[in-house]
This record gives sequence, structure tokens and C-alpha cells, in this order.
Amino acid sequence: MNKYLISPLLLTILLQACGGSSSDAPEVPVEPVEYSFSLTSQLTNVCDVSTAFTEVELLLQDETWQTLDVYQPDENGVISFVTTSEFINYTLVAKDQKGSEAEGLNVVSYYQASSATPAHYQAQFDELMDNTSCECVTNNIKLSHRTFGEQTSVVSSVGDVIWNVIDNKTTLVEGVEVCRVADGQWPQHSFSVLGVNSNQEAIGAAGFEGDYIEDVDGIWTLAVDEFGYSVELATPHQGLITSQLINNAEHFILDVVKEDESFLYFPEHAFDTENFYQSKASVTFVPSDSIFRSSVINTHHQIVSTVAQDSFAVKANEQQPAFNAPYFDEINADGSYDYSAVSGYPMAVINFTYTAYDPITKLLMPAQWTFYGPDKGLLAISAPLTGYEDIINIDTHIETTNIRLIKSVITNNYNDYIKHYQGKNTFDMTNDFVKDIREAELNLKF
Repeated sequence: MNKYLISPLLLTILLQACGGSSSDAPEVPVEPVEYSFSLTSQLTNVCDVSTAFTEVELLLQDETWQTLDVYQPDENGVISFVTTSEFINYTLVAKDQKGSEAEGLNVVSYYQASSATPAHYQAQFDELMDNTSCECVTNNIKLSHRTFGEQTSVVSSVGDVIWNVIDNKTTLVEGVEVCRVADGQWPQHSFSVLGVNSNQEAIGAAGFEGDYIEDVDGIWTLAVDEFGYSVELATPHQGLITSQLINNAEHFILDVVKEDESFLYFPEHAFDTENFYQSKASVTFVPSDSIFRSSVINTHHQIVSTVAQDSFAVKANEQQPAFNAPYFDEINADGSYDYSAVSGYPMAVINFTYTAYDPITKLLMPAQWTFYGPDKGLLAISAPLTGYEDIINIDTHIETTNIRLIKSVITNNYNDYIKHYQGKNTFDMTNDFVKDIREAELNLKF
């Protein structure tokens, strides 16, 4: 026998006798990872200046949407806390007010949001909007342009406009309002005139205004001297809405109907090296039988590209999504839901509008609740909304339900979706997430 060879059994006995077992070694404690969550709540005025919005609070919730903590914003509209959870459920409850409507509630819930991603809430409360930092002016603007046989429409980035023909080379746009930060730069707004020439061929002219200096007649004048270029369409084709995005503002918006054989666009202008083309197409399906007062299904497709022709190739799905018509019972009475039958859409955005009442005045108040989550799960309305149970609960009458199932071409990972929708980049239509995006939508009225 080799005197240097020790049997495994003897070695085990010796180690146990000496207390040498590795299982007796003290475990090194694992330090929990901490995440600093931060959400900024803002209200933006007419000249695009953002200020803190503090009429909001955040409910941190568990997997079943029970409230764990309630957080208030500081004077800067920032809600912040430290958590050891990488992903969290939370609900924002904000005061909301539009136009002449009464004050109401806007509730937004996020399932498994990234606690390390800075979050953003864009408020709307018209009566609290502070426009004292703005300078606004209103005037008529005279557009001089190429010779038209007939002017048929005027499109502007200021919004809907009232226009009149002065002659075949001049068009007047009335009551244009522009706003800027006091003593700052005026915004660049686009104006385009569409129509036909003497041969009934489609023509257009466009340009940008950023000076707003009155002429001798006391109005603004602008030479719209950029020509429109025709895009031929193969028939049949879907209707589409296309525009150009410059600094995330829409210009040269065109509504192309499915009967059109061509349309005009404006690729050459002062900002043609920094623009994106945004095109959207939709297909509508109206179920012939439904237990609801109204039910409409839509598919949507959006392409944003620096290449115009790539954007114009947008095409919504022409196959009706597999919502469970005519019952549309994917949402259950206990708040659970399942839209996975409409396959391929990692994100569900579900919005409810309610018939809600102010618990003090007993008057009707506007209220809506939007939920961001995966294609199936448990809605936040399944649990009490702490502090607001008398206004909205799972039994509150729902007026409308809107379900949007979303698919971005760049990712199938739900975490990428929730990071996008909780962040400020939601409002940036040129980020990669929204450059090629599809939706299946269901609208229900009760």
C-alpha cells in the first residue's frame, strides 16, 4: 500500500474532526442593490416653456396593485424615492382640466416599470397654465406664390387655418397666432398652398415664416416659393396621413385618401437636412354583431424615416385582429385581462373613461384611467385606488374603453416598451422605438 495515499473515507473523517467542512464557513452577506427612482411632473405653456406640476401623487404598489407607499412631488414637480426592486408597479393620480371642462382626474398605471429609468408625466390643466413668460401676436399673412389655376387648400403648422384667395398668385391666411418666449426667437411655421394649374394638374407651393414683420398694409407677407413634387401611387392603396417632422413639430401635413392616384410633398426647403418623414396608415373594421353600443377595430402602421419613399411605403395590416368579437370579454370582472390571442404585440395600453362624481359636490367630473402593461395580466383597477375610492373603483360605470396593442419593429422585449412609455422620449417621434411601429386597436362604447 502506498503510504502517501489516503482513502476518501479517511479524508472525510479527518476533515469533520477538524471542523474543516466548507459548509461550516460563514456566508458572505449579499448587499441589496438600491435603485433611485425619479419622476418629473410638468405643465407646458403655449410657448413650450415647462414648469413644475405638483397636483399629482404617486402610489407605489405591489404585484396585486395594493398600495405600499404614497409619494408627493417637491416644489420642482419631482417625485423620488429609493427602492431595492429593479421593476416596480406604480400609479399616478393627477388633477386634470381641459378648456372649459370641470376639473377631473387623470390616472396612469405602469406595470413593472424600470425603477432606474427617469420617468416623466406631462400634465394638462389649462386653468393653471402660466403664459406670462410668453409673447403672442395674431395677424393675417399674405402668401405670394406661383400661378395657380385654382387654389384648393392651405396647410400650416400653426394648425387649422381660415384662408381666402386674393388672386391666382396670392392667398390670404387669416388670424394666425404665433407665440414665443418673451424676447426669444419666433418659431418657424410652415405654410403650403395646394391646387391645380391651368391644365388641371396638381401643383403646390410652400415656405417657412419666422420673422412676422408687418408690411405697409399692416399684415405679414411670405413668399412660398418651394415647389411640390408628385408621388405616384399604385392602386389600390390605403389612405395615409404624411407630414415632415422638424424639431418634433409637424409640417406639410397631407391627408391622402385611397382614391388618390398621387399626392404632392415638399422635399426641398430650408430645413431639408434635419427633417424626418412621418407617415401613418390605418384600416378600420366594424363588427356586424356586438353586445356593445358601438365597437370598432383598427389596425395602424407608422413609419418615420429620413427617406421620404421609405415613409410613404407605410401599410397597415388588412387582416382583422383576433379580438373576441362579438363579446370582447378579454377583460374579466376581477380586473384580469388577456389579449394574447392578438399575437405579436408585447405592450397593451388600456384606457377607460368613466362616469364619475365628485364625492363632495356630487357633480359629474371627467375621469380617465390609462394602464400600461403586457398583453395579459392584472389591471390596476382590480385594487382600491387609495385616497380616491369614492371617485373611481372597479364598479364605477365605464363610458368607453380603448385598447391599443403595440409592436415596435426593433424589439419584442416588454422592458423596452415600458421604459419608452414611462420616459420623456414618448413625445419624441424620431426616436428608434417609434420609427416602425404597428398597432391593433379596439374601441368600445357602453
